[in-house]
Amino acid sequence: MVGTYFPVEFWFASLVPLTGSGKTTLLSLLTGDHPQSYTQAHLHLPSLSPASSSSPSSSSTTHPYHTHTLHPRKRTPTAHLRTLIGVVSPELFDAFPRRHPGMTVWEAVVTGFGGGFVPLKGSERVGEIRVADEELGFELSDVEKEQRRREVEKWRIARCWDVLSALGPRAWSTSGTPETERQFAARRFTALSPGEQRIVLLMRALVSRPPLVLLDEVWSGMDEGMICAMRRYLTQGGGVGEGQAVVVITHWDEEVPWVVYSQHSLSSPTALHRSLLSIPDSTSNDLERVFSCTRTKRIW
Repeated sequence: MVGTYFPVEFWFASLVPLTGSGKTTLLSLLTGDHPQSYTQAHLHLPSLSPASSSSPSSSSTTHPYHTHTLHPRKRTPTAHLRTLIGVVSPELFDAFPRRHPGMTVWEAVVTGFGGGFVPLKGSERVGEIRVADEELGFELSDVEKEQRRREVEKWRIARCWDVLSALGPRAWSTSGTPETERQFAARRFTALSPGEQRIVLLMRALVSRPPLVLLDEVWSGMDEGMICAMRRYLTQGGGVGEGQAVVVITHWDEEVPWVVYSQHSLSSPTALHRSLLSIPDSTSNDLERVFSCTRTKRIW
């Protein structure tokens, strides 16, 4: 099942996928990885416009930002797009770097801000993040740039501790003395159990508050405590917020954290195209609504 959640209204376009029905194709279109994402005229993916303000918002979650816009895939660089889509999937789990000794949990979570797979410079120590000049904009004076850098770094560090607190061992461990967030953050990703690795990848997908979050079989390998912590954070703990859309892919309705608004059978690639990619169909706006983030602000 594929479900799309919108924070203003609990809304889902849900699909029940069969083998070969096109689920992988759909996800690769949403992430811009599929070659046809460049040729689908009606497929517009998230992009960033130039910074609209050099001063932070009064909101604790909207420090210096860019506004989201929608552009055809060919106008959005891949590296750029990865910063706007948080992904958890079996493919990501298999491909995430595990070369010994590997990243710490802190470094793995911090990669969520750039969508890459290499530790970001300045994140080697738990509790520290360094924001590169190219992320701050070129229209700022040196003084403004340093001010924005401090604000962005402060917000990112706070976001890392937020996801570590909500999804870390204290939220799901059955041990009498679970690790603290700092102890867990200092552990090596390669030393974690498969379930712990998956929940760290969920932290990575959520930490930057991207406009689109794709959760593909995210519960696989997690124990009951982890699943409960994840559902609690997503539905009650502010795991997703205003201006974000969430696509949940699962074969079991009860695993979806939110109430399903609508559901469509997905039995073949043809059905997929008719359900989401064909403009005349009654559900043609579903895909567009996934990316209806033009009024939201960039969350660093």
